[in-house]
Amino acid sequence: MRSFKPQADYLKLISLGAKAAVAEKWGVTLTGPRLWRLKDRIDRAFMDKFGTYPAMPEPQVPTQATEGLAPFLAQRPLCGGCGAKLGPGVLSSALATLPAPQRAEVLSGPGDDAAILSTPTGVQVLTTDHLRAFTNDPRLMARLAAIHALGDIWAMGATPQVALAQVTLPRLGPALQTRMLAEVMDEAAATFRAAGADIVGGHSTEGAELTIGFTVTGTATRATPKRGARPGDALILTKPLGSGTILAAEMAMAEPKGALMGEIWAACIAQMSRPQGSAAAILAPHAHAMTDVTGFGLAGHLLEMLETAATLTLSAIPLMPGVIELAVMGQASSLQPANLAAVNWRMTASDDPRTKLLTDPQTCGGLLAAVPAGRAADLLAQLLAAGHEAAIIGTVGDGQPHLTILP
Repeated sequence: MRSFKPQADYLKLISLGAKAAVAEKWGVTLTGPRLWRLKDRIDRAFMDKFGTYPAMPEPQVPTQATEGLAPFLAQRPLCGGCGAKLGPGVLSSALATLPAPQRAEVLSGPGDDAAILSTPTGVQVLTTDHLRAFTNDPRLMARLAAIHALGDIWAMGATPQVALAQVTLPRLGPALQTRMLAEVMDEAAATFRAAGADIVGGHSTEGAELTIGFTVTGTATRATPKRGARPGDALILTKPLGSGTILAAEMAMAEPKGALMGEIWAACIAQMSRPQGSAAAILAPHAHAMTDVTGFGLAGHLLEMLETAATLTLSAIPLMPGVIELAVMGQASSLQPANLAAVNWRMTASDDPRTKLLTDPQTCGGLLAAVPAGRAADLLAQLLAAGHEAAIIGTVGDGQPHLTILP
């Protein structure tokens, strides 16, 4: 142990603006541009220490290793949000063995945005979804998980009814777990209440990380189908793309040139926090087909809607601020390669960084609707007036299900 004696005084430099500064030490105060240059030099030298960090060493695969370990270690970090979903190829192969529903009231099961059950007054839709946390703010995570789960109900043109919560809390002391669970349930209840639904129960458990999910029901006179886009329909998207890439970049602490990651992140969170209930109310009465754009990306979910071909215009597709710069840097969700592999053989597209974002997994994504071309302009005007950053992004044509991407 060594005794520590702090200095009696130290140099204090404060910027005054207009490239002037004031300095004080030993009771002497000076001001002027030279002191600003001294402060600027000290500040820049300090900030330069945080400019470029050395790359972390990659783990070495042992000589005798489990089959597939090397490719696994080369993968990007596992994303949170909807980017943590299983790939479409894995999911479709696993569900292929699932038996068909036997009950007469089951009108639609696996493969749609939500299961559809017949009722004496119409239909009830039922869906479930959960998100691995990508932020340490439990309230924000609860709000986004609720909006994300509600997306399937809105995509079916249904009115949200009730929700059951599934919450996995990280290992904490009892007091902290109580506080975190209370925050999650309070924020979720407020989000569902704003959408016209109630939380009526749920299940909680302890695990490695915060994960929040909801099972949600909704009611409708008739459900808007996912499939059924008709030749001549216009395609309307109600939210910009890019959340998967931005969440992945935030995990990697990327800083694109000319923009701050914090600003990009804040804009992304604002978009994800926008509920789509009012957009669904505008589109559902007129849509031949509708879905929400989530884990499989715009291209994947659009192909699920199609029985014929479609054409998209890249310049018409709204994108979140900063996402193109991140895509050019090579940032992408860990799910994006699987999404691309599932659709690239059914796409004709130019080599453009925006094309990559068509398979970007979205969390709390917008609605994608196929509507009669004659109603598209009016519906778009209503969406814009309601505050949605919507756009007409393409048209449905003839031929086999295929996407043609134009600049």
